[in-house]
Amino acid sequence: LRRIFNNSDFAQGGRLYGGFWQTMSSDERQEHILIKGDCCVELDYGQMSLAILYGLTGAKPPEGDLYDLSAEGIPTDYRKGIKTVIQALINSSNVPRRMPKGVRKLIPSTINLRDILRAVEKKHPAIHPQMTSGIGMQLFRKESDILIDVLETLRSEGIVALPVHDAVVVRDDNADKAEAVMKQVFREHTGITPDVTLG
Repeated sequence: LRRIFNNSDFAQGGRLYGGFWQTMSSDERQEHILIKGDCCVELDYGQMSLAILYGLTGAKPPEGDLYDLSAEGIPTDYRKGIKTVIQALINSSNVPRRMPKGVRKLIPSTINLRDILRAVEKKHPAIHPQMTSGIGMQLFRKESDILIDVLETLRSEGIVALPVHDAVVVRDDNADKAEAVMKQVFREHTGITPDVTLG
């Protein structure tokens, strides 16, 4: 594995690449990968970029799904598109002027970009000023540092874990321990207790 940093800056990026399992789908990993002869599960950090951003600003995130804008009038049916818009917002140094590529297939034309941006600002006032500061790659650096600490902690306890950016693949009987380690390491880095889901 190797870490790839971005924009000629060690403070940006740093995700791990090179594992053959990373190009497989989640279903393929669970179907075809065995660790020490046993089946595997995939554990994912949920809403990681937003959770890290809350941790870095010292603010407490709202309860529930951070991509849920239904209280601001955007139905949860469009969550996938909303997530794409928020990721574009975080990775931009300016407020986007058009929908990211492919989002129009996920969100109908009755909802425009301005509606979503207004809803995001209302949902996340504590972190909204940082969202268009071009901080995205710095969040990736923090994400990758967290994942490496997770891998090292699991390795020290004899647990094999295969990284997939914001997730790890572990043997089925190590899932509970891996989840506990993922939450602990994330808290140590950010002060936030994250969602960890079984993929």
